[in-house]
Formats: sequence, C-alpha cells, structure tokens
Amino acid sequence: MTTSSENDSALCPAHTCSVSTDQGLSEINLDSFADHAHLIYSLDFSDNMLQSLPARFCDNFPSLTLLNLSNNKLVSLPDDFVGDTNTLQVLILAHNQLQTLPLGIGKCGSLTFLNLSFNKLTSLPDYFAGAMKTLQVLNLSGNPLFRLPAFVVSSSVLQELYANQTGMEELPDAFPEHSELTKLHLHDNAIGRLPASFMNLTQLVDLDLTGLKWIELQDSKASVTSSAFSAFVNANPLLERIDKKVRHYDSFTPIGALVQFSGGICSLWCGGVIISALDS
Repeated sequence: MTTSSENDSALCPAHTCSVSTDQGLSEINLDSFADHAHLIYSLDFSDNMLQSLPARFCDNFPSLTLLNLSNNKLVSLPDDFVGDTNTLQVLILAHNQLQTLPLGIGKCGSLTFLNLSFNKLTSLPDYFAGAMKTLQVLNLSGNPLFRLPAFVVSSSVLQELYANQTGMEELPDAFPEHSELTKLHLHDNAIGRLPASFMNLTQLVDLDLTGLKWIELQDSKASVTSSAFSAFVNANPLLERIDKKVRHYDSFTPIGALVQFSGGICSLWCGGVIISALDS
C-alpha cells in the first residue's frame, strides 16, 4: 500500500524493503525481511556491489515473482539459490560478471523472462535446457558465447531472443516448426548465412542483423550494395519466398528493411535507414 502527499510518501515495510537500489550493498541481510518476506513479490537489488547471494535465497520469499540483480559484481550464484520455490517468473542478471550458471536455473518451472546480458558466459550448460521449457524472453547479448546450443533455438515457447555481440559465426539449424519466435536480434556478430530451419520462423516480425559482415560502410554509414543484398537473399533459404527486387539507389542502398515473409511482415534492421524488398 502506498499513500502520498505533495511533499512525502509512506510505503508499507514490504514495499520499502523490496527496493534497495544503488545503496552500495555488498551483501543481503535476510533478517531485515523476516517479518514481511511472505508479502514480497518483487525484489530489486540493482546497482549495488553484491558479489554473492545466500544459499536457497528464493526460499525466503515464497511469493517472489521478480528478482532484479542487474549491475552488481556477481561472479556466480549458489546452485540452490532458487531453492524449492517455483514462483519466480522474471530474473534480471544483466551487467554482472557471471562465468557460469547455477544448477537451479534449470529448475525454475515458472521462469518466463531471463536477462543474462553483458556477463562473462562462454557457454550454456546442458541443464539450462530445463529453463528453455518455459522461457518466453531470453537475452544473452554481450556474452562471449561464440555459439548457441540447439536447445535454445529449438524452443517452441520462446518468443524473443536477443543474442547481439556474442561472436557467433553461425546459428544452429534447429528452429522448430510452428515456432513462436517474433523477435530475433543478432547484431554485431559474424554470421554469414542463415540455416534452412530459419524458414520455420513464420511469426517473426523483428529481425536485427545490423553489423553483419555482408554490410559495407560508406562515410561511416552502414550501407549495402544492391548486388551484396541480392547475394545475401539468394544464399539464405529463409528468404526464398521474398520477392528479391530492391529499390534502386544508384550504387549503394541505405539499410534497414521491410521484408515479406510467408507469415507476415518482418522488420529487417541492418543499419538505420530503409531498404525494401517489394511485393511483385
């Protein structure tokens, strides 16, 4: 419950203690939550100095659905940090120093949103496949992964995948039929072609390929020649259903695009301005 006046506001203890951002915290004192932990559904400890979490952390908050630990100094999490609690839906761990993921991450049966961006992850363990059974949004951007396991893209429930700046050279050929993926951001990677199963992404409406190696630069602006764009289209099975005409802009065409897929319109971001793949 929150009450407010022109000059101040009064928050119930559960609300006050659930938000502790930018406090310079190096550890979490669970005793301070003892009287009202069961009331807390959201915890925000972002922008602190946390290096670790207590074991079975989430068990202390039986109603917890959102946990934000972004912008701390976490190197690892206890394998049992989720404990037996199965209520966590949103977990934000962006901008830490995580090198591994805890075993418990694969046992979060309610987790739908996970942000792991800008950590130091070099691989995703096999047990992470458990989390992919429920995840709808996954952000892996800014980790030196270099490859994605097939179980990430083969998810039939994933709706948004962000894997920018991961060093990937190729995608697994494992996109499932009837994929629910609507957003796929892959900018600033080294991907040279798209796999055949990419054709299964009939729900895709937002595809970001900015900075891929078939993009050329002219006067510090991303652009692609008509021939380079046509070569990319012709080399990728996904794009076989697109009419391959490109609006003519002399030798260079500014980038960004609307592409017609069999399942709908896809925004293809490859720079900042507009190319069009036009209907016949």
